[in-house]
Amino acid sequence: MRRTVGPIYGLFLLETLVWIAIIPLAPTFADEFGLSGVETGMILAASSLAALAVALPLGVLADRFGARQVTIASACLFTLATLGQGLADEFWSLLAARSAFGVAFGALWGAGASWLSNSLSEDRRAGALAAATTVAGVGFTVGPVFAGVLADRFATGTPFLVLAVVAAVVTSGLFFAAPASTGDVMQQPLSEVLRLVRRDELVLAGIAIIVLIGLVGGGVNLLVPLQLRENGVSSAEIGLLFSAASLVYTVVSAIVARLGERSATLRVGGFAALLAGLSIVLVLTSSSTLAAVAFVLVRAPPWSTMDTIIYPLAAAGAHRSALGRGSVMGLVMLGWAAASTVGPLLAGAIADAAGAQAAYAVMIAFCVLIGLWLVRAGSRPSSMAPRIDVERLYRASDLEALRTEYDRIARAYDAELVEGMGYRAPRELSAVARKLLAPDARILDAGAGTGLLGAALAEAGFTRLEGLDLSPGMLAEASRKNVYGDLRVGRLGAPLAYESGSYDGVVSSGVLTSGHAPAASLDELVRMTRQGGHVIFTLRSDRVPPGFEDKISELAADGRWELVERGEEFQAMPRGEPQVRVRVWAFRVL
Repeated sequence: MRRTVGPIYGLFLLETLVWIAIIPLAPTFADEFGLSGVETGMILAASSLAALAVALPLGVLADRFGARQVTIASACLFTLATLGQGLADEFWSLLAARSAFGVAFGALWGAGASWLSNSLSEDRRAGALAAATTVAGVGFTVGPVFAGVLADRFATGTPFLVLAVVAAVVTSGLFFAAPASTGDVMQQPLSEVLRLVRRDELVLAGIAIIVLIGLVGGGVNLLVPLQLRENGVSSAEIGLLFSAASLVYTVVSAIVARLGERSATLRVGGFAALLAGLSIVLVLTSSSTLAAVAFVLVRAPPWSTMDTIIYPLAAAGAHRSALGRGSVMGLVMLGWAAASTVGPLLAGAIADAAGAQAAYAVMIAFCVLIGLWLVRAGSRPSSMAPRIDVERLYRASDLEALRTEYDRIARAYDAELVEGMGYRAPRELSAVARKLLAPDARILDAGAGTGLLGAALAEAGFTRLEGLDLSPGMLAEASRKNVYGDLRVGRLGAPLAYESGSYDGVVSSGVLTSGHAPAASLDELVRMTRQGGHVIFTLRSDRVPPGFEDKISELAADGRWELVERGEEFQAMPRGEPQVRVRVWAFRVL
């Protein structure tokens, strides 16, 4: 594992150093190359604009071809781009090198974070991703000093040349790093990713926080130095203040990262956003140097907390929703790049039109809105649980995809289906079973899932229940209900390892539908039921799945069963999908 994590952390540190190194060196480059103010601004903006352009496309590529491959390719580009910055001797070569570096930077925080996320177990993932932000904080703290000292002692391009050599060593280490162990390649259409992201609060929280940091951070970095300069504070003193704040940021980030998933929650992010907004009140109410200094230092802890939990939150959402991690990390990076570009422009425009205090007031409003939403979302008990997407279950491409999806949502299945959607089918079916079967009847729950039907049957007085399901994860939840004497993994539609005529009743709720169990499954259900026993199941009536009407008629025509009850239509999920209507069917085996 260290062979993977070490080089990726090395890249995070090196690319942060290169990112921040241009800040103290930009005036020197401007003098040496004779750059205008616009050209210097283009050099400073080139990396963020390039990252903005490539963040999402490269994230999608990481899902298609593998995060490892995209990360290694970006590391090679980063090494060359850093070398190019060190060797640049005029405006266009420096601009090209900074733009290429921006591409590599965007890929690292998309594909690199995805590779890291895919390589770690759930209990280590949050802390490891948070530590990436801590490593970047170290880079932001020491980067300006590192670049300034080397440039003053040798030449302006020297810091980049040194970092290029180190980058080459780190990049070579990536070739020996282990591939991801938890499903690195997940090919999904971008439209599908975007549809599911809108339903996952953890991913949305990561994007919202990083957008907040880009908007407000960009505005603060513009307005506070201007305020300090107007108060007579020198550039060196301003730099020292922000370096001190970076040190506080890094220490707090290390603490937050060490807490791991305990700190990576919606409520922690929400309270941090509210505290960040509260700190802005210092410069809103006073333009003094003391207020500005206090603000820069007081802001650092909540700012660091928010920044550190962004990727753990987004990764947790991506894993629980089975989304391509590269695409999700690309969206997060896209949010940062866009907000970082807009933030200073927006703050400057508001300050020019209505004054700095108006700009600060808008920043506070952003913090409060995002903070309150996060706190409210985090207060819901199911905020960290996997999300059930019924449409996604129906559209599973094959049985393996269906099994994977059911394993993923097993822990959340009961709460979302029963409490969230008002699932009624188990109770309706158990009421029919109670009329037709004796309490001591041996019953097989075919497609038992998490045992909702088994629990309803046990409540109705049945004592000899067994279960079968495609998903081991769902069966693990069913076993916790302690109502089944036996649980097995098996697939409806294929021959099952049960003796013929071994059950008094075979029941199935919400399973006989497109993509789950074909109409041919009924043959096995009849075979396993003794003569005079009953097969009882639910079937959609608003849109009968293909083949079931024919199979029901065929079994009757062959004298294998006879209809006992055809129940009334009812809404299976009145609060989730009210348009879906089902009925209970009951047949006596002949």
